[in-house]
Amino acid sequence: MKKVLIVNASKRRKGNSYALEKRVMEQLKGVAEATVLHIGEDAVNACLACDACKRQHTPNCIQKDIFTTLIPEIDSCDAMLILAPVHWDQFPAQLKAFLDRTYAFMDFTQKDLSIAGRKDKKVGGYFFCGFGPADVYTKMVETNLKNFATAGFTSVRAHVAGDVNAPGSIMEKPDELKVADEMTKWLLE
Repeated sequence: MKKVLIVNASKRRKGNSYALEKRVMEQLKGVAEATVLHIGEDAVNACLACDACKRQHTPNCIQKDIFTTLIPEIDSCDAMLILAPVHWDQFPAQLKAFLDRTYAFMDFTQKDLSIAGRKDKKVGGYFFCGFGPADVYTKMVETNLKNFATAGFTSVRAHVAGDVNAPGSIMEKPDELKVADEMTKWLLE
């Protein structure tokens, strides 16, 4: 059974990320082992840039927060799905901190710069914007998701659903839900 890590970076409990998370969890029931991390609620500290992780030669971090406890899960999962709003044309701050902390997987002595246990994993990013150019935001998400390669996520898919600012409004957009369903299936392939 595939292992999927879902990273929800929204602070809106009744927002679109949570609505889509519920839908994805229903689709994964019985076909994948899913773990959900709510980084909008659970603090992920910023990287200290202390390089203590570089002296350990295994993915690790000296900080004691939710990210550190999930390092084994991140390393062993088959796929990761990130659900988040677009904030000021970028990742929300808590998701940027999560991405920065994957520095723990970087090893400058490796050709691919990674000490991830697996380097064939998939990462999908499904983001939401109320206003603005969804196509431009999709490129931003795709570019940032490529940085998860250090943690072994080498296949990337990104999508930004536009005009979905109202909480739960994603559930009223069948075309956007179809894209989400296709991304979920791709994560399981």
